[in-house]
Amino acid sequence: MPDTHVATRAFAIILAQALLFAIAPLARAESLTLARCLELSARQNPERLAADREVDAARARLSQARALEAPTLSVEAGKLGTPVSAEEREASLRLGQEIPLLGQRGKRRRLAEVELSIAEAERDGVLLRVRGEVTRAYRRAQAGELSLRTLRDLRTNVVDVEQFVQLRLSTGGARYLDVLRARAERARIENDVVESERALAEERRTLGVLLGRPEAGMPEPADTLAFTPLADSLEPMLAAALHDRPRVRTARLEVERARAAVGAERSGLLPTTGFSFGLDRVPGADRPGYGGEVSIDLPFMPWTGQGARVREAQAQQSSAESRLLVAQRSLDVSMRNAYQAASAASAQVERFQRILLADASDAIRAAVQNYQAGQIEALELFETLRTFRAIRLEYIRALLNHQLALTDLQVAE
Repeated sequence: MPDTHVATRAFAIILAQALLFAIAPLARAESLTLARCLELSARQNPERLAADREVDAARARLSQARALEAPTLSVEAGKLGTPVSAEEREASLRLGQEIPLLGQRGKRRRLAEVELSIAEAERDGVLLRVRGEVTRAYRRAQAGELSLRTLRDLRTNVVDVEQFVQLRLSTGGARYLDVLRARAERARIENDVVESERALAEERRTLGVLLGRPEAGMPEPADTLAFTPLADSLEPMLAAALHDRPRVRTARLEVERARAAVGAERSGLLPTTGFSFGLDRVPGADRPGYGGEVSIDLPFMPWTGQGARVREAQAQQSSAESRLLVAQRSLDVSMRNAYQAASAASAQVERFQRILLADASDAIRAAVQNYQAGQIEALELFETLRTFRAIRLEYIRALLNHQLALTDLQVAE
């Protein structure tokens, strides 16, 4: 009996320490913080690099809009195939340049400037989307690590319980069925550990791909999952989002581009002037003479297609204005849904922290003490362990849901 009493006290101390460790804040230095992951993704993510090239292309189009059309060089020859002598044949050499009227080039340049702004806003949208994906992957990896550590701690606890039940079985204080139950509970947690390890590896691998360096292995979160209170009210965040979020900015710029396109097409109704100057060979003269030409396009004539192009640009402007309204309403709905989800998740986390975690810890301590005193059966102890496990894992899930909702709120479009 003294040996049994000593073993009981040792078991109680070990189990209490393990449970306190399981509910304590968990943090250990790993490889990458969230800020570092976001920095790497902004610099190395393939989608970001592709968006940079689109901006470069838009800058090149702006340079094209600022430039004049290429000059033309023409050679003309006359009286070929006639019986006249070579000295009597006519020839001319002309250098021509098309010159747009005042304002035409400026409207094309303005259109190209707006398109550059759209490309930059779309790049910001890519960055925001990548930021959301990286943050979600990082939070899931954090939750996976926290769940895995919790399960490993619980596995240690169940092993201690199994050893204690076997000790009581040897003294006649337990049944062999209790030993089987302990082993079954240990196998259950072992399965949970295996599944948690697999899920964590997948999330870390996903994070590595989003960072643009899948060959570097699977990065690990440098900090643990924690609760971040929802500080601001919705309306200020919504007002800022309607002004700053890339999708709404892009839609607003598309309206501006459509208006610039209408102006450019209307300026296309004005005549375009072409000038040419060159040398003419004059039969009977000792040296060539000078010649010039002025040409004017008449795009305003009713049988040309310029009027239809103006109407097309006007229709596209109306379409862009409608898309802007859709983008604003979509952002409003997404922000409100994300805020509601974050508020609900925040209340759930606070409920766990205020009541459930402390109650679960008290319940498992009481169950251990009562089992040691012979006041409850092993089945009740195992049920209490399962309840403690469920509460811990559900708390982690609530933390993850809260952080994911906050991320949705930050990157909603």
